[in-house]
Amino acid sequence: MRVRSLTTLLAVLAVLLTVPLTTAAAGTAPHGWRLVDYQQSACFSPNVTSTWYGIWLKGTWKHPVQIGAEDLPAGGSYSTSDAPIPPGSSTGIYSLAYVEVTIPATTPVGTYGATLWAKSGKVEHTVPITLVVKARCGY
Repeated sequence: MRVRSLTTLLAVLAVLLTVPLTTAAAGTAPHGWRLVDYQQSACFSPNVTSTWYGIWLKGTWKHPVQIGAEDLPAGGSYSTSDAPIPPGSSTGIYSLAYVEVTIPATTPVGTYGATLWAKSGKVEHTVPITLVVKARCGY
């Protein structure tokens, strides 16, 4: 249990350290909010089979925002933390929720593209994420 907690903490720290301190130059979507793309990437290995990706929203939304991940490698799944995101607003600088992506330890080495999604009412936004599967991660 302690190893999993440490792994989760290191993964969250890795995500936070790779996020730029400024928001993207693009403005808010016409319908009031957007999912901010911070080009998140994480390392997976036979010993590191899950990690957390942050959810940053910019703008204002009137309905709860559901979040998740799709296009994961075979056998992959996700869970969420702090979701759904309640109605509100954000500058896009601070993460509001997290999506934990888990893949099988047997996933072949390689780089995989997947998608984070956020949906509120009829509005849905997506951003790409990268899963880098190696024999061993550097942490």
